[in-house]
Amino acid sequence: MAKPPKTMQQRMGIFALTWPIFIETLLQSLLGISDILMLSHFSDKAVAAVGLTTQLMFFMMVMSMMVSTGASILISQNNGAGKTLQATDIGVASVALSLGLAAMMGTAMYFGAHGIIGLFTLEDEVAGFANDYLWICGSLSVGLVMNIAFAAILRSYGYTRSAMFVTLSTGLINVLGNYIALYSPFGLPIYGVTGVAISTVTSQMIGALIMLVVIKQKRIALPMQRLKSLPRETYWSVLRLGLLNAGEMLSYNMAQMTIIYFISQMGTLSLTAYTYGLNISRFIYCFAVALGQASQIQTGYYIGKQWFEEITVRVQKYCMVGFAASLAIVLAFYWQRFTIVGWLSENDEVIKLTALLLLGSIALETGRVFNLVIISALKGAGDVAFPVRVGLFSMWGIGVLSAWLFGLHLGYGVLAAWLAVAADEWIRGLIMVRRWRSGSWQRFTRIPTAPKLEMA
Repeated sequence: MAKPPKTMQQRMGIFALTWPIFIETLLQSLLGISDILMLSHFSDKAVAAVGLTTQLMFFMMVMSMMVSTGASILISQNNGAGKTLQATDIGVASVALSLGLAAMMGTAMYFGAHGIIGLFTLEDEVAGFANDYLWICGSLSVGLVMNIAFAAILRSYGYTRSAMFVTLSTGLINVLGNYIALYSPFGLPIYGVTGVAISTVTSQMIGALIMLVVIKQKRIALPMQRLKSLPRETYWSVLRLGLLNAGEMLSYNMAQMTIIYFISQMGTLSLTAYTYGLNISRFIYCFAVALGQASQIQTGYYIGKQWFEEITVRVQKYCMVGFAASLAIVLAFYWQRFTIVGWLSENDEVIKLTALLLLGSIALETGRVFNLVIISALKGAGDVAFPVRVGLFSMWGIGVLSAWLFGLHLGYGVLAAWLAVAADEWIRGLIMVRRWRSGSWQRFTRIPTAPKLEMA
C-alpha cells in the first residue's frame, strides 16, 4: 500500500529538510573535487587556474542567489501563512528575474572574461587555462542560474529530496564528461580544461531542464502567463531581500577574491595549495551548509505561522549540533590529512603546505558554522541588512586586512591568510549569535502580523 504524500508541515521538519540538502551539498563538493582530481593528473597549473575561476564563478552564483534567496524567504513565509497565491506569484517573478540575470551575466562574461583574468598575476599557461574555463562557463551560465532558481523553489515547498536526486543525476553526467575530456577514451583527443568547461555547462543545462520537469510533477504552479499582471511590488519584494542577501555574499566573495589575489603573488605553489585546501573544506562544512539552508526554510515557514519562540530555541540547538559535527569532521580530516591530500597531488611541497592548511581548518570550520546556521536563520526571518553591515566590517577589516598584513606584507605566507579568514568567521559568528538571542530580528518579518497560532 502506497504511503500518503507528506503534508507541508511534515516536509518542513528539520531532519526532513536537512538530510537531502546535506547529500546534495556533499554531491556538489564531490563534483567540484572530481574536477580538481581529474585535472591534477592533467596539470597542476590547470588546477590553479580552475581554482581561481571557480571563485569567479562563485560570484555569478551569488548574483543568481540574489533572486533565489529573496524568493525562497518569501515563498516559505507565505506558505507558512497559508497565502498560496502570493507564494505562486513570487515563484513566477523569480523565474523571470533569473532569466534576465542569466542573459546579462552571460553577455558580460562573453566579452569580459579575458580582461578579468588579466587582473591577476598569473603565469602565461595558468592564465590561458583560466581564460578558457571562465569564458565558456561564464558565457553559458544560464544553466547554472536556472538550476539555482528552480532548486530554491523546490526547497521552499519542502521538496529537498527532489533537488538532491537531480544533483546526483547531473553530477554523474559531469563526471562522465570530464572523463571524456581528460582521459582520451576510444582514442578521442584530450580536450583538457576546455573539455571540462563544456562538460560543466552541459550538465548544468540538463539539470535545469530536469528541475523544471520535477516542479511540474510536484504540481508547484508556475503560470508564466501571470507575468504581465504581476505588480511591480512582487518583483521588488524579491529583489529587496535578494539585494541585501547578495550584499553579504558578494562582500564575502570579493573579500575571498582579494585574498586569492594576495596568494597569487606568493607563487603558484601557494595558490595550488590554497585551491586544494578550499576544495577539501567544502567536504568539512557541507553539513553545516545543509543545516543552515534547512534552518532558513524552516525559519521562514515558522515566521509565517508566528511561531517565534519555538524557532528561537530550535535555531540555537541547530547551531550547537552544527558546531559539534563540524569539529568532529575537521578533526577526522586532519587525522588523515596526508592521505587525503595525497589523492590530489603528487608534489611533496604542495602536500605539506595543504596539510598545514588543514591544521588551520580546525579554527576556521568551528567558527564558520555560526555564520552558516545563524545568518541563514536571520535571512529566513527577513533580517538581512544586519549580516551585511557586520560582514563589511569583519570580512574586510579583519579577514582581508589580516591576510595582507600577516600573509603578504610580513611574509608569513598562505597559512596566515587562511587563519585570517578563520578570525573573521569567529568574530562575525559570535556577533550573529548575540543578534539571534536578542530576538530583535522578529520585527523584520515580511508577513503581516496575524493572530498567534498554536503549534500543531
